[in-house]
Amino acid sequence: MRKAVVPICVILFIMFIGCYLIIMEYARDKAAERAANENVSANPTQDAVSGPDQDEGIQGILLGINEDDKLLDFQDIENKKIYSIPYDEGIKLMSRHGSMMTMAELEKGEIYKLYYTRSIKKLTGLQVSDSTWTYTDVKRFSFDEHKKIMTIGDEAYKFTKELKIYSLGNEAQIMDITEMDTLTVRGKDKEVLSVVVDKGHGYVRVLNDAYFIGGWIEIGQDIIKPVTEDMLIPVGEGDYLVKVTNRGYAGEEEVTIKRDKETNLDLSKIEIEEVAIGHIQFKINPDYARLYIDDEITEFEERVPLEYGIHAIRVECAGYDTIRSNIKVGSEYAEIGITMDEENEEDKQGSSTASSSGKTSNTVSRTDQPVSSNTVSSDNAKSTVSRNSSAGTTNKYNTVSSNEAGTLSSGTASTVISGDKKILIEQPAGAMVYIDGAYVGVAPVSTQKVTGAHVITLSREGYQTKSYTVNISSEGGDVTFSFSALNEN
Repeated sequence: MRKAVVPICVILFIMFIGCYLIIMEYARDKAAERAANENVSANPTQDAVSGPDQDEGIQGILLGINEDDKLLDFQDIENKKIYSIPYDEGIKLMSRHGSMMTMAELEKGEIYKLYYTRSIKKLTGLQVSDSTWTYTDVKRFSFDEHKKIMTIGDEAYKFTKELKIYSLGNEAQIMDITEMDTLTVRGKDKEVLSVVVDKGHGYVRVLNDAYFIGGWIEIGQDIIKPVTEDMLIPVGEGDYLVKVTNRGYAGEEEVTIKRDKETNLDLSKIEIEEVAIGHIQFKINPDYARLYIDDEITEFEERVPLEYGIHAIRVECAGYDTIRSNIKVGSEYAEIGITMDEENEEDKQGSSTASSSGKTSNTVSRTDQPVSSNTVSSDNAKSTVSRNSSAGTTNKYNTVSSNEAGTLSSGTASTVISGDKKILIEQPAGAMVYIDGAYVGVAPVSTQKVTGAHVITLSREGYQTKSYTVNISSEGGDVTFSFSALNEN
């Protein structure tokens, strides 16, 4: 009898162990399923989308496609978490309006509704979100990284540090974007969620410029700059007519700009022609103000003969804010009306304080900024310039050109130079540094501190040229930048 008990005990023990292992395995499976369904995995790339079978409870920004492992990477637009979700060949892909799409049509930065089947732990469908907005062909924009505000046209939107930016399918940063770029912007309510650079920028390198230094270069309708030595000018992708003028002569050349590429403009090969003369009637209020054209005081009771092209004007009068403008003469006759604003009390007090303390705060006109190209026609053409800025010297960029009537609109862009403060570019060492197209020197290099938004361009033979947009505050002392090494061509 004892001999029979031992085998029975062994059998019961084995059965007990087996049942225990089965129960533990079941418990582990349930725990794993709960963790997956509740998105509590410690590894975010293993998280699954919550919600019942075929639920669309999550909207995400597409970050990447791993076709080898059949995974799609998304960022939840609500909690900003990142998920890597498996999919299979049968996944349904739909546009915003429900038409079928292919994997090749999926775009990084686009916002999709995600259909996830919990029972099989796979993504079974995607549809472009219809509860978010998309702005295409965005050209008027700006970023304030400190306040986390993006302005599109005249509207302000917030963004977070998780903002996703893509250029040519690669992740980028805000400072990689320049005002020459064209964007697609996506968001929800008043928040920007993703930015895609549809059209980037390349560069015009100006060669053999000696004759035109001190003159002007126009690239298309939006870029007008004074010609300085060894310029490298960032320009948006596309085809442009370039015009250069100086000392009564002008030349033209057509150029094609490709993204991240330099296009050489050899001014010695441009056919130069004598320019025509326009006759401009200036009507200035008050009429006893002083008018300077190209830094020379000019009488304006009668029409003023000016060569076709760009001219810098400055209007000064005691008790009034100084007005600085650039005008583009392109018609035989035109009229420009200028109304000056009286200095307000803050202007006067600031001027008095600066004078009595022996300190000078210089507000200067930047003539290398883009100029609008509105047109004013011949005999009856009129253009009005008036102050539209805060206290200080007014800085305006206006144009008078071509042969069709129009009204000038002008931007205001005050720029303050701090006499003893510097902008230092330390890295990458050995790279040629350009600020707003003008040559500064070879890094490490410093230049006078100028507030506002500027494009810093880095160039070196054998390496890819790179630009960054920076915003220089008037507060604080010197500003130092160290940029990443340039990529080899």
